[in-house]
Amino acid sequence: MPAPEIFDRRYPSVRLAMCQVRTQVWDVDGNFARTLEALEEAGRQNAEIAVTPECVFHGYGFHEVEDYPASLRAAAVPADHPKVQAVAEVARRFGMDIVLGFAELGEEGCIHNSAALISREGETLWVYRKVHCRPFESIQHEGCFTPGDTFYVSERPYRETAVRVGAMICFDREIPESVRCLRALGAELIACPLATGTWSMWRQANEADNEMVTRVRAAENEVFITVVNHSLRFNGGSFTVGPGGQLLYQMGKEPGVRVLDLPVGCLRKKIHADPLGWMGWGYRRPEVYDRYVGGGSG
Repeated sequence: MPAPEIFDRRYPSVRLAMCQVRTQVWDVDGNFARTLEALEEAGRQNAEIAVTPECVFHGYGFHEVEDYPASLRAAAVPADHPKVQAVAEVARRFGMDIVLGFAELGEEGCIHNSAALISREGETLWVYRKVHCRPFESIQHEGCFTPGDTFYVSERPYRETAVRVGAMICFDREIPESVRCLRALGAELIACPLATGTWSMWRQANEADNEMVTRVRAAENEVFITVVNHSLRFNGGSFTVGPGGQLLYQMGKEPGVRVLDLPVGCLRKKIHADPLGWMGWGYRRPEVYDRYVGGGSG
């Protein structure tokens, strides 16, 4: 079955900004300043929602320092920290929602790899904590991040249409249930802060790469996904895909802000309007799957 045509008529759109920030590992103040600059540029371009890379303040640093746990704890900030509030002030000033990726200092001293949805009124609507952490990240192995256990979706009113926005972070994409959960919550646009190499040219033609995986996740769940990476350190390559797996735009390696008008209205007016969907969301039979994957070790 061919992918759904999302541009064949004038569907309501949302103006999205991919803020590909140039980060330097552990340069917290410099990264913070460059993040604000990128978000302000997104606002000047009339973006309605802007997305930053993963752990943008400390640059997703790991063992480049002598005492990584202490350095990460010093760089992590609570969700009401002045740095987050400064981002919220940009959101208020430009009337723009922001998905901010940052290392969060949580309750009881736990550190989370988090993404906050900050509203255009400057309110933090939720803080998503990365559910799927690789061993080098997870405190359950050799890392320092405590994984989260909850996904979030909020309906946001934009100029042309309301959009249900959710978030995941980097490696979450490789786990099919991440986007499945967000789609089950009604997500239409999923923001994915990132810190990894993105370009398909790094892979052999017969190997899966994270761009291909993202396109599959978008198609099998009939949603838009935007993936925003660090510039230079992780080769940039931020990209956005449509509900048929279409690659709508991919940035290069240099820092910058790319604004796209996404025809998200095609979901409510066309794709999600059909109870069966396009790729087959409506054909699912969870009562069958639960016998096999409802908590079993496999």
